[in-house]
Amino acid sequence: YLLWMGVLVLLPTVLIAILSISDLNIYNLGPFSLNFDAFEDLFTKKVGQAVINSIKFSTIATIISFLIGYPTAYILANSKSRYKTFVVALLIIPVWSNMLLRIIAWENLFYPNSILNVFGISLDLIGTDIAIIIGMVSMYLPFMVLPIYSVLEKIEPSLLDASKDLGANEVTSFFKVTFPLSMSGVVSGVIMTFLPAMTAFALPKRLGGGKIQLIGNIVEEYFMVYNKVNLGSLISIILMVIIIVMFMVILRFDKEGEN
Repeated sequence: YLLWMGVLVLLPTVLIAILSISDLNIYNLGPFSLNFDAFEDLFTKKVGQAVINSIKFSTIATIISFLIGYPTAYILANSKSRYKTFVVALLIIPVWSNMLLRIIAWENLFYPNSILNVFGISLDLIGTDIAIIIGMVSMYLPFMVLPIYSVLEKIEPSLLDASKDLGANEVTSFFKVTFPLSMSGVVSGVIMTFLPAMTAFALPKRLGGGKIQLIGNIVEEYFMVYNKVNLGSLISIILMVIIIVMFMVILRFDKEGEN
């Protein structure tokens, strides 16, 4: 395990860190020397706009996912139906399929000429904010539902019974008992939705029609188009730091590792 982690995670991370502070270019190896010019290029208008777009879209997608995901998880956790496991499986199954295929499926639906024409519906959403938000919510909603469902299902019914015995009604019991006890799942779900949405690049590239760029698109361009691997590496390192911080937040709320 440690060997694979070292080869597949630690070594590439170290390489990216070196690239971010040097003249080294993976496409044209040359003499190594320290260079911090990437830090100056980091504060360009293009990067700033991409950061703003990333925060905006990921925040909206996370809020919508929470508004849909929490009630869904709550209903499933409290359901006595024998089909509950089947419904949970339906939420998980899309995650098993290739994400790019699902993105392309949405892309085909969002063009004016699509299979929806059979039902008299014609959409023209490619390149719009709503297309990206719909795509993000559909991609990452399971990551909001499942952690919350996992925590809600483990809440002892006796706690709610005690709350009712003390005079609390259904609404009060929810806000005083259920919701606080589910916070570890909520925090995990929010972070697991927010981070991939913020760093996405295939989704905004396809559904945004190249008109809307997120920080992931900027990193891809600097590596694949502009040959600015140093700046792309620096942005990647910053994103890694953000991910590590978010992971530490999850551990703070989920000390037993349930999620």
